[in-house]
Amino acid sequence: MVAQLTGADFEPHIGTDFDVAEASVPLALQLLEVRLLGTALRSGGAFALTFRGPPTEPLQQATYPLVHPRLGRLDIFIVPIARQNDGMRYEAVFT
Repeated sequence: MVAQLTGADFEPHIGTDFDVAEASVPLALQLLEVRLLGTALRSGGAFALTFRGPPTEPLQQATYPLVHPRLGRLDIFIVPIARQNDGMRYEAVFT
């Protein structure tokens, strides 16, 4: 399912939470931004998602099952990119 998703599929969900399904403690990542990146080989085009998570104990770079009430369960590879005052930033790039 992830292969067919586009940036436009995520845009209505900016500001909503994606629960990390297999975290040892309950953990939600809030979608902050969707950036379109131009053309890509994948059918959904190229785009990047930026998420904010809690400031403590950041997730490692890996594929995580993220669960959203509208989009369902999505296995997404995320990378920690910055620690800020309001939490960790993570990015997922689809190319």
